Amino acid sequence: MSRSLLHKLQLGLMLSGLWLLVGCGGRPLLPTSGEPSDQPTGSDFTDAFVPGQTGDWLLERDDRGSSAIVNEELVITIVAPNTLQYASLQEKIFGDFALEVDVTQRSGPAESSYGILFRIQDDQQFYRFDITGNGLYMIERHESNGTWTRLVPDWVPTSALNQGLNGANRLKVLASGPTLTFYANDELLTQVTDATFNEGLIGLDAGTFGGGNLQVSFDNLRITGNSP
Repeated sequence: MSRSLLHKLQLGLMLSGLWLLVGCGGRPLLPTSGEPSDQPTGSDFTDAFVPGQTGDWLLERDDRGSSAIVNEELVITIVAPNTLQYASLQEKIFGDFALEVDVTQRSGPAESSYGILFRIQDDQQFYRFDITGNGLYMIERHESNGTWTRLVPDWVPTSALNQGLNGANRLKVLASGPTLTFYANDELLTQVTDATFNEGLIGLDAGTFGGGNLQVSFDNLRITGNSP
């Protein structure tokens, strides 16, 4: 297996909204119960993706897509439809934290999604905060049995998002115990409560649905916080 957590997950569509179906496995990101962790606990972290100064991101290229550090950005490119990929930061485990990152859709269909994964346990267990190029957002939890649990009723439209290609959006997640708060461009989107995962790794993701050829860039990542 290549040194990567830019995973491929199969995606499906439901008439009531966009619904992701996980269709891959992978090695655990965190130690299983009872095993000691050699991961440092979370503290302040910034990444402007300057070559030679980036964090420990796991990146990959294959026939479905790639992730790479390009022109001081982390860029995820997906050529295939119905694919979700992400790259995770391996340096720190974060519990309570504030995370901000700039994300820009460079190409691809407007219904494509992209954003932040957090409190990642392994390939199958994490929270997801994604937006789309046509102004929707979703917050959900993925569990080890393959199910997605939405923490908001559906994909939610918001005027807080800059829509279309090359319109940057500053996304923010505040995680304090079970209280999870989400912002776009400094505007509050929603706050939810969920106690399933209390710490984990951080990831950046992008996903295609009916069409491929998506490219998304991330920049100016900033995390402040600590592990429980």
